[in-house]
Amino acid sequence: MTPPLLAIALLLSGLLFAAPADALNAAVPLRELNHTVWSDRDGVPPDAGVLAQTRDGWLWIATKDGLHRFDGLRFERLPLARNQIHNLRALPNGDLLIGYYFDGVSVLHPDGTVEDLGPAQWSQIESPGSMDMDRAGVIWAVSLSGVHRYRNGRWETLMSGPEWHDERHNLVIDQYDRVWVGSGTRIFLLNRERDRFQPLPGAPIPGLLMHAPDGQLWAATYTTIRPVPMPPTGRPLPRRPDSNPAESRSHGQFDREGNLWLLKCPVGLCRIPRSAFADRQPVTIADHAQDRLDQYWQLSSLATSAVMEDREGNIWVATHGGLDRFRANKLVPVNIPSPSGVFSIASDTEGQLWAADSEHGLLWKVPADGPPALVRGRYVRVLGNDRNGALLLVGKREITRVYQGESSTIAVPTVNGKPADLTILGVLDDGKVLWLMSLQTGLMGLVDGQWKPRSAFNLPPRISSSATGDTGQLWLGHNDGTLHLYDNGRLSSVDIRAVGNESGIFPGSPMVVAGEYGIAVQRGQRFELLGPPRVEALRNVTGMITTANGDRWLNGAQGVVHIRSEDWEAALREPARPLRFDLIDALEGYPGRAANDNRLQTVIKSSDQLLWFRGTGGLVRMNLAAVQPNTVRPTVQLLRVETAAGAHPIAARLQLPPGTSNFSVQYTAPGLRKPEGMRFQYQLEGLDPDWQDAGSRRAAYYTNVGPGKYTFRVRAVNEDGVFSESTATLPIEIEPSTVQTWWFRSLCALTLAALMYALHKYRVRIATRQTTRQVHMRLQAGLAERERIARTLHDTFLQSVQALSLQINGVILGLPEDSEPRGRLKRILKSATYAIDEGRAQVQQLRRGSDPVLKLSQLGDYLMLAHPGATFELVQHGTPRELHPAVQEEIGEIGQEALRNAFQHAEATAVSVTIIYGADDVTLRVSDNGKGMDPRLRKPGRWGLLGMRERAQNLGTRLHLESAPGRGTTVQLQVPAAQAYPSPPQAAA
Repeated sequence: MTPPLLAIALLLSGLLFAAPADALNAAVPLRELNHTVWSDRDGVPPDAGVLAQTRDGWLWIATKDGLHRFDGLRFERLPLARNQIHNLRALPNGDLLIGYYFDGVSVLHPDGTVEDLGPAQWSQIESPGSMDMDRAGVIWAVSLSGVHRYRNGRWETLMSGPEWHDERHNLVIDQYDRVWVGSGTRIFLLNRERDRFQPLPGAPIPGLLMHAPDGQLWAATYTTIRPVPMPPTGRPLPRRPDSNPAESRSHGQFDREGNLWLLKCPVGLCRIPRSAFADRQPVTIADHAQDRLDQYWQLSSLATSAVMEDREGNIWVATHGGLDRFRANKLVPVNIPSPSGVFSIASDTEGQLWAADSEHGLLWKVPADGPPALVRGRYVRVLGNDRNGALLLVGKREITRVYQGESSTIAVPTVNGKPADLTILGVLDDGKVLWLMSLQTGLMGLVDGQWKPRSAFNLPPRISSSATGDTGQLWLGHNDGTLHLYDNGRLSSVDIRAVGNESGIFPGSPMVVAGEYGIAVQRGQRFELLGPPRVEALRNVTGMITTANGDRWLNGAQGVVHIRSEDWEAALREPARPLRFDLIDALEGYPGRAANDNRLQTVIKSSDQLLWFRGTGGLVRMNLAAVQPNTVRPTVQLLRVETAAGAHPIAARLQLPPGTSNFSVQYTAPGLRKPEGMRFQYQLEGLDPDWQDAGSRRAAYYTNVGPGKYTFRVRAVNEDGVFSESTATLPIEIEPSTVQTWWFRSLCALTLAALMYALHKYRVRIATRQTTRQVHMRLQAGLAERERIARTLHDTFLQSVQALSLQINGVILGLPEDSEPRGRLKRILKSATYAIDEGRAQVQQLRRGSDPVLKLSQLGDYLMLAHPGATFELVQHGTPRELHPAVQEEIGEIGQEALRNAFQHAEATAVSVTIIYGADDVTLRVSDNGKGMDPRLRKPGRWGLLGMRERAQNLGTRLHLESAPGRGTTVQLQVPAAQAYPSPPQAAA
């Protein structure tokens, strides 16, 4: 049941809670009741002796081998210290009294604890049988040794003697709190004033005491049932409502309607209707117990031991071979003795149902309550109705029309112009044409008193199913995905592929078509499924009717489908959502599946309260007025929690072992009428955001649950939508394992963080080494290139200039001392010498680099002179060290570019250069107090900053720029020591 349906069921349960469950209808024979048998193959304890039902709904079964309980589906044995149980009695407070064969009496409390009652006096109690508790809380018991009372923690014996050695003794506390006991031969009543039992006056009345629902006591022997004279009490009261479920009886029990269920009459089970006890006169069993189950195949065993009616109105019979349950079906079989099992049905204008055997021509009149009556001397093969509701009885050569008690006849078509016996398959009346289908003539139509062949009508080929619409309309199916409408001679079609092969056509508003995929309603020229496809209960529906309240009743693949009016309207509004419905299936008496005869009706409404459904296994009826819901609220029971380590009993607060992540909660709700229809919802607060729909499953499974505190909740709704009286809750705490504690996880987090940091440092170190190696290789390559250029200058250009100088000097020496050419050549020689010296200096700079401090100092002084009002300062920190030639060059160029920007563009009044020789790096910082700049507004086309960044990248580092409008600019370069400081100096070239 879906969550919205559970909400509706909750409302219904609130309305129905106060109403008691109904008893079984005595008009329904025992053999037609829903009879279920459990044997030892189903877990029934062998040789079940007595039964009782406690307030929480459990059915208790006692044997000489222990105590068992039953929730409607599973039998469970409860371990007790003593197992040879003689009798049971359920008390109003939820306790269960247990009487043992040899060991006195104990009480089983609802929480599962067992308490022994007065064990010191057990020796005086021999096999306590019938037991009960009065309003003062005093427990009474009858045993083979007499009548006993338990109060103030002690047992007292009030009567004893040999007459109690007969096991036909029992005890009843009536609605007036009077205590009655029967010894089998006499009946005694407690005189509370004298505190002793007194025999009833008059002749002794033998037999076992039985309490009728009107409060009258009866004494039953194996042959006769006699009323017990009862003292006047003023206003009569009915018997106690818990009288029947509290204790089974070994001979018989009155159900809540006053019908008497008897065992051993003389064998098996029989029932005497309440009408036999109306005048409160002795009843002879042989004369009144006509409804019997006394054949070996009718019960689990003819050796019966106990009978009991539970709080839901079911009758239970314990036998030596198992356990039998009897309850009412919502569907009552009609049991038409049709030889073929295939028949048509129709009702007349008076609401009388008729059935005809389609193969043998037998006709039955079927009453609303009772067996069908064969109409002799009448051959009828098919039944139908005309447009006015008149009954059509179709025979071999004529159709009899019965309308409001008046009848007339219509001759069937002739064969080759001669009358003949026809095998008629179906008849329909669309208001203008009476259609008839037979094997001999095919499809024929009666128009204006004349039969016309199929060819006279504009009909499509191969008609597999049909239904009448408005006057002159006929809907025709062909099992090809197309539905045709024959409308007064005109033909149109609609697409019904949504349902697959059609099984039923139901004209109306809206038009409905059923098939192998479900039911669909017409939307223009196509049909749309209601709900998802292939819902088994909605497949292959062959009949549908609507009652006065708008509810729809369908005959389908699994039985009768009931769709309430509000659910139908909701489905029409949202067809894609699941369609809500109630299914009445084989568990409620449905025979097989919906009959599918194409041209024969499968659902008849003879009145708004009486519906008839034809299944493959026969005809059933449903009296909506007589169908009563099960109004008993289920009681949810938590059974155990199972983990990989084992099962844990239910406790006030359950603590699961550390490390538990997977577990299941076992639960149930005893429901003895239709336990298969019980539905559950559960929620684990702290994990589940909402209620989880478990269907009929009686366990909730959880995996990968972390440590913490949770609350498990479960609720139930019975087969008729009545919710459990309360929600069962179980606080669950899962203790964390060592690896799940906060300190362990914190330690793991810290360890992981340390490992990640160490890995990061390692990766940085590796990356730094790789970067250093790459930069060093790049610097070495640059240095090698500089050295190559230096060698080239030294070995070519400078040597050439030196040779030229020597040649000029030789020419000078050959010229007169004071000649003009000599003076000019001397000046040329001096320039050549200066060029050689400058070239040597450049060669030296290429090999060793230029001092950035000197370059920056000279440039700063020059710029300070060129910009009056601005100051310049150069500061060095640390011990100055020799730098790699390429580093010297790049630092000098970056510093010069930064100085020029500071003086020429920043409008600074103070500019400083700081060079720091550190152990890890060399830092160049150029700062000014100028106007600053916004890096986002850098103008394109100015490449100074880009060049500085590229030079920094060549050194394997980054250039850092800090600037803001009006706050000056700082340019900083940090070169790692591995790149900045060179290897030991190499020999000069």
